[in-house]
Amino acid sequence: MDVRISIETIFEDGEVRRHSLGRLSRPCRMTGPEAFGLMVEYAKAILERLQRAIIDDQLEELAKASRPCPDCGCVRPVHDYRPRTLDTLFGRLRVRAPRIRLCDCWDRTTGGHARCVSPLSVFFPDRATPEMRRLQTELGARHTFREAARLMETFPPCARTQHTTARYCLGRIADGLDEREDAAPSESRDDEASRGPITVFVDGAHIRCRPEYQRRHLDVVVSKIEGTAAGWRHGDPLTVISDGEPASPSLVRNAARASIIHILDWWHVSMRVQHVETTVKGLVETPGFEDLPSLFLKPAEHLRWNLWRGKIQLVGMYLQWLIVDYRRVRGDATVAAAAKRAEARCLALYTYLANNMDALIDYGARHRRGLPVSRSRAEGCVDDIANTRMGKRRRMRWSPTGAHRAAVARVAVLDRRLTISHRTTAA
Repeated sequence: MDVRISIETIFEDGEVRRHSLGRLSRPCRMTGPEAFGLMVEYAKAILERLQRAIIDDQLEELAKASRPCPDCGCVRPVHDYRPRTLDTLFGRLRVRAPRIRLCDCWDRTTGGHARCVSPLSVFFPDRATPEMRRLQTELGARHTFREAARLMETFPPCARTQHTTARYCLGRIADGLDEREDAAPSESRDDEASRGPITVFVDGAHIRCRPEYQRRHLDVVVSKIEGTAAGWRHGDPLTVISDGEPASPSLVRNAARASIIHILDWWHVSMRVQHVETTVKGLVETPGFEDLPSLFLKPAEHLRWNLWRGKIQLVGMYLQWLIVDYRRVRGDATVAAAAKRAEARCLALYTYLANNMDALIDYGARHRRGLPVSRSRAEGCVDDIANTRMGKRRRMRWSPTGAHRAAVARVAVLDRRLTISHRTTAA
């Protein structure tokens, strides 16, 4: 069996042009199981020829459409044709790009000194198709740059891609996303249905820093917004839930340029209370402990209950009692060491609560109203954005700019904002 593949191009003026893409031979008696259908190497070759035929015809039609002057309407001549390299998902093509000579009216209007313009440069300033750049960015946001380059070489019939190219493409796309977010006008909605409480969950992760920055780790801050953020206006309530890091609420306050309500994450508070409970039980169960166990266990068991109900002063009083009682414990070296550990845990909890006194609330009342009291929603985002790509067991080292670009690109990939942008204007 012989298979001949050809395509037919019909231009706007009615001209018809045919292209032969290739020929496949599949003899019935000599074909094995692995040769049935279209094999990968043949598919790549056919797709590359198809891409070349389509782009060549498109460039010819684009040159004809770009010749009329948009101001005076005169037909501008083609200055020359220059070879250009265009990267696509279906091969790296060497094309003849036309350059259109500018007329005098266009030159006077713009005030520039250019005498000709290339429509191909207007459409593809990076000399690559937007789909090619989008796929490079998406793979670079999901995998390492070397792995992204390997995947680009393995599956699509595109040319071999270096890992530096994937990194450069991700940086360009991430910078464009930042500029687009800054230039986007803020929506103002007056309907009451779109307005409501906004809760911002803030969490962070540590990634390895490049040696030249004289630091071991970088902090990547990730936040997740819950509520009708599109209808938020200046003056609306804005709640921030964090682990007590002073920089986290400040970042949200500076971004929103408004006052915020800071709430301490209940999970961190509960875990610190659990550390106190564990050390108290360890002290009471230590051989040689001769004091009254209830004198230490009772206050420790009531810490969580009182914190959940917002009784902060009572919790502080309990912690002070425990610290004083730990210092009066007498016994051998083992008991003294256990008492010292319990005292350190209580002192750490007391300092943590004192530093975040304004962020402690009645967690039980807030929970009964159906409002969040923990930043667990942001912790999942940290794993998806920072840890999976840059942290955990990844051996890459990052600069602050590179880490920011990778995080921006990965967020755009996860929430499906990374799309193909088509340019529809020509000179």
